[in-house]
Amino acid sequence: MKLARFTFEGGAPEFGVVIGGEILSFKSLMQALGCQHPELLSMEGYLAGLPGSHGKAKEMIERVDLTKVSERYSLAVVKFLAPLSKPPAIIDFGLSPRHLQMSLQTLIRHDKGKLVEYLAKPFIKRKLKKMVEEKAMPYYKCNHNEVIGDGDTVGWPIYTSYLDIEPELGIVAGTDEQPIAGYVIYNDVSARDVQPPEMMGAGPARCKDFSRAQGLGPFLVTSDEIANPLDLKVTAKIGERFVWHGSTSEYCAHPEEVIRYLRTIFIPLPGTVVGMGTIPDCTGLDNDEWLWPGDAVEISFTGLGTLHQQIPQAPKDLEPSRWKYRPELERCQ
Repeated sequence: MKLARFTFEGGAPEFGVVIGGEILSFKSLMQALGCQHPELLSMEGYLAGLPGSHGKAKEMIERVDLTKVSERYSLAVVKFLAPLSKPPAIIDFGLSPRHLQMSLQTLIRHDKGKLVEYLAKPFIKRKLKKMVEEKAMPYYKCNHNEVIGDGDTVGWPIYTSYLDIEPELGIVAGTDEQPIAGYVIYNDVSARDVQPPEMMGAGPARCKDFSRAQGLGPFLVTSDEIANPLDLKVTAKIGERFVWHGSTSEYCAHPEEVIRYLRTIFIPLPGTVVGMGTIPDCTGLDNDEWLWPGDAVEISFTGLGTLHQQIPQAPKDLEPSRWKYRPELERCQ
């Protein structure tokens, strides 16, 4: 199932399911069938009620006569909200070694110069090879209070001139009986020019946790719909200027391994979002190609849909960057 939170013509948020080219609220499905399942009135109720809530939702879909459902909307006329407005936590892993290698090289090149990048390259390769061999699973915690959804505008803090996207496969945690509820497209927006010193210190802070930097959507796709989460094609389109392609096949661990590992540390509450890591070749950092103010971003995953995000105009009082000055930011203000 493709589950979503949505509004129609500015109305109250609703929780529903995509059937064909339409979306129906579970409330309207229950009215058509004359039944009551309180756990299907919200995404939070659905997740907390797994696996029973999943079975009830599927049974309703199989039984309902769609001609008797009063509220059915074309996907084109609704506003999709983030599937989880306030997840209990967002945990982000770095399980894409090739992205880590390319991104570290770009960070070093912009921060320290090409010579240092050249000298550091063998060390980076050895470090990442060791990480894969030892099956290390480093992660950090993100700002789970600043989630945005499909069609929303990301934040651009005054302290960065190098804003970037990070398309990731997001795992949505379920319950003890069903640890993985499903999957979602996750865009971890990042401030690249402030990232290097943070990565050498306590870890990501200003480069990741600014307002409106965590994008989720448009759907939560239940795990039974995704036969192999490590076989999804990924495309990131940046306006009319760039199209980047990647795949979840480059992750060095399976989502089930990730959740099992996380549960040895703590039990993630239902609705916790767990990022697998950035898809290689699908960021500005990987390609050394950068977002412009006003860019429209489309991030597509096979089976998960397309997450649309809007890049705003750069702030007028940008602080000086640690990296090369970008005159195009001034021209686009």
